[in-house]
Amino acid sequence: MVESRKRLVDVMDIFHSLEKTETDEGTIVSSPITAYFNLTSDSSAEIGLPTTIGRELGFAAHHAIHHMAMVKVIATHTLGFEEGDLPNGFGRAPSTILFDQKLRTKSK
Repeated sequence: MVESRKRLVDVMDIFHSLEKTETDEGTIVSSPITAYFNLTSDSSAEIGLPTTIGRELGFAAHHAIHHMAMVKVIATHTLGFEEGDLPNGFGRAPSTILFDQKLRTKSK
């Protein structure tokens, strides 16, 4: 298995174990937290938004795919890599991959 793919599988394993880890309020991933953001550079004031640990972990994982897409562009347009040099689906959101699969199935 490609090392980068193994790391993604390891992260998913951690997410699954967190789903099963119980706290006084339910599972760790359902634990409520407040995420603070600076939404403007005009002020140093932060806004607190209610969320859960699971939602934030999911967002971080999904956002990482966006960064992998940028790495893919740099690798293939600047560094001389071919798309086939990268793992299949690298930099593509799972929802996009599933949508494309559904389109291919319908066109058969």
